[in-house]
Amino acid sequence: MKTMIMDTSSEYLIISLLDDNKVIYEYIVPGKNNHSDNLLKKIEEGLNQTGLEVKDFDKIVCGIGPGAYTGLRVALTVAKMFAWTLNKPLYTISSLDLMATKFIGKCDKVIAIDMKAKKDYVYHKIIKCNSDGYLVIEDETFIELNDASDHNSKQNIDVFISNDNICYDALNVEKVIKRVESIELLEPNYLREGM
Repeated sequence: MKTMIMDTSSEYLIISLLDDNKVIYEYIVPGKNNHSDNLLKKIEEGLNQTGLEVKDFDKIVCGIGPGAYTGLRVALTVAKMFAWTLNKPLYTISSLDLMATKFIGKCDKVIAIDMKAKKDYVYHKIIKCNSDGYLVIEDETFIELNDASDHNSKQNIDVFISNDNICYDALNVEKVIKRVESIELLEPNYLREGM
């Protein structure tokens, strides 16, 4: 089973190519608002290094947000194009969950996840990991950084994840993905109510 994972919702460009339980190519690098310039180049680089083509992948996984408006659309457009034209199943993952995949289903910890948004705001979520995956303590929201800090202080947070210390594990993404039933109706999670 070959899987392609991509996310452009945060300052990080994340691309992973998996063959069963092995990462065969990975690119996780912060960018300067240039994911649209680099996503296809880095996917092509991974394909060249592994000798694979997009058609060889059994599933496509894409970070669905929340995140920057343009960033969300970059990866989702590419993922939808691959899935639609090659008739491949498309899966999504919350971009906040993606930042915490190192812990999901592997420990018993309360994790706060804050991704930078516009000035003095973050996308925020608190989860409690367990052996089955996780439970949501506070669902994804767009809030002021100070309010997120207040929320975090009211919980017994074991791990705090931010743009400075993402805890991504491509081999653990499978535990929290959701299959897309209608590719043409799929939209990013902008968290518009916070805008």
